[in-house]
Amino acid sequence: MKASLITTGIFASVVSAHFSVTYPYWRGNSYPTQWTYPCGGVIANETTDQNRTLWPLDGGAIAFKPTHDWAQTYINMGLGANATQLNITLVAPFNQTSNGTFCFPKVTLPEGVEPKEGDKATIQVIQLSTRGGALYNCADIEFSSKAVDPSPEVCFNSTGVGAQPLDYDGPEEIKDDDDKDDDDKDDESSAISVNPNTIISVMLGALAVAGLMA
Repeated sequence: MKASLITTGIFASVVSAHFSVTYPYWRGNSYPTQWTYPCGGVIANETTDQNRTLWPLDGGAIAFKPTHDWAQTYINMGLGANATQLNITLVAPFNQTSNGTFCFPKVTLPEGVEPKEGDKATIQVIQLSTRGGALYNCADIEFSSKAVDPSPEVCFNSTGVGAQPLDYDGPEEIKDDDDKDDDDKDDESSAISVNPNTIISVMLGALAVAGLMA
């Protein structure tokens, strides 16, 4: 009995330290091996292919349930039925804060990524936890004009959930005084590089309405 309680406690602790992808539906339950790159130890096969979700041709919603108070988060994509190179950035790195359900209602595809009807791909969500460990999850998709948006019960943002963009510009360079005025002007608009698929465009557009930006 005592051993059973200990085992239950360990399992609960492991689960509470992980996260799940709820839309598109994840490839499979990765809780036991979620630290395994690239998809949490869940290998694509005929069984997992049954979990493949129809996703709009120009991009769609992504929802996940974090269990950490904060985690650096990365959302990538790889093209193909069994993608091994998940090297397309869908959302620039950001710090997820609080926990519950976190949803991007619309993540647009980067310029140059133009899938055709029926093309397949994999979306990868990575979280670096408060203890420094990396956790991985994948969701397999099929691009389709027949894809429908997830219901409000699936794509919503829990009370208190938020996000902050991460700035990887690196240390500032020492510059002449003559350049200072120009730098001050640039800082107002380019502290973080902006393109249609950065965290700025996604959050300030889709998520600010939900009040997620602090």
